[in-house]
Amino acid sequence: VTLSPDHRTLLVVNAGSNQVSDFAVLPGGTIRLRGVVASGGTEPTSVAINGGLVEVLNAGGTPNVTGFLATGSGLTAIPGGSQPLSAGASGPEDVAISPDGRHVVVSEKLSDTIDTFAVGRGWTLAAVVTSPSDSPLSFAEVFTPAGQLLVADDGAAGTSAVSPYRIAPDGILHATQGAVADGETAACWISRAWNGDVFVDNAGSGTVAAYQASPGGQLTFLRNTSVGTGAVPLDNAVSSDGRALYVLNRGNSELAEFSVGRHAQLTAVGTQALPTGAAGVAAS
Repeated sequence: VTLSPDHRTLLVVNAGSNQVSDFAVLPGGTIRLRGVVASGGTEPTSVAINGGLVEVLNAGGTPNVTGFLATGSGLTAIPGGSQPLSAGASGPEDVAISPDGRHVVVSEKLSDTIDTFAVGRGWTLAAVVTSPSDSPLSFAEVFTPAGQLLVADDGAAGTSAVSPYRIAPDGILHATQGAVADGETAACWISRAWNGDVFVDNAGSGTVAAYQASPGGQLTFLRNTSVGTGAVPLDNAVSSDGRALYVLNRGNSELAEFSVGRHAQLTAVGTQALPTGAAGVAAS
């Protein structure tokens, strides 16, 4: 699930039906379904939104990324807005749009590659440019306001990390520093607060890693925090004011809430039961 930066649109990929659901977020936090559209491929696994541009990652069949125009009345496919991933792409996991709207990025876990697509006139996509990931098993990514790309790397047991990159004008990714490890296992989804706090789920360790991304682009690991006994954290979202972190704990079918203090210090607040199979979380 993905919430637009203005908190007025909630997008949900439906991998089993090859569709994307578009919800309007109403005052008070209730939602209303605007419509459901075909994803432009099979097995959509991730969706990103930046202004009026929406990008969907279709991981099945011939994997691709497909663009849509978001309006108050729903989603409309963009002519020329779909491109296949690189020929060697394997295990595509996540899609993101750069803050300036000029690039779309897809992480590919099994091929250890990251694809970039330049966004052209009319929000069409240029052909793919592929870069090797700096650390194995690149899973999910998030951009800083300055345009630095932070990628959570699954890696081998005990080697979860976050790799920082910049996108060159030709679309090639360049590491801005070496992968920053947290010493845990199975890093997956990553979120970022307005003040530079960064949080990564470590599904294999039952923890959340906290990092700090400085305005100058330096990434620093701070600490790991346990989500609880038997926890399998599979997604997380930080509130827009940066004061709360919500962690989807698949292991216990619950949503864990933490307050966020200085230097990204997490304090457990409580949990809320979730339906079995819950797969994503977004926060305003």
